[in-house]
Amino acid sequence: MDDPLDQLAEHLRRAADRAQQAVEEAANAARSAGDGPGSRTPPAGWQFPREEAETAGAARPRSDLAALVLLLEGARDLIPEELRARVAAALRELLLALRALIDWYLERVERRRAAPVEVEDIPIA
Repeated sequence: MDDPLDQLAEHLRRAADRAQQAVEEAANAARSAGDGPGSRTPPAGWQFPREEAETAGAARPRSDLAALVLLLEGARDLIPEELRARVAAALRELLLALRALIDWYLERVERRRAAPVEVEDIPIA
């Protein structure tokens, strides 16, 4: 059985390798894009051209979501199965307790509504 810390170190090493590869690809893409006619630096230096901004804005949430899902999957793989089962059971118990509390509160509210309100006439004279 592998040590969880060794698994984490291996996962981080692979992530670092992928990040390094992405940086190199981006640098190569920037170098090759710099040779073309549309390679003018924007006035602020950081702005996207209008067409690129629209496509980058549409693609970014998906890449952020994919990164988050990848992170959660990696974290899930590091948790031992027994601990995962315990956490799932504890979460189930918590949700059942919350459900019972909501049911109790709704019954209490309904009882208050069902009870007739006593009205007393006060003579004004």
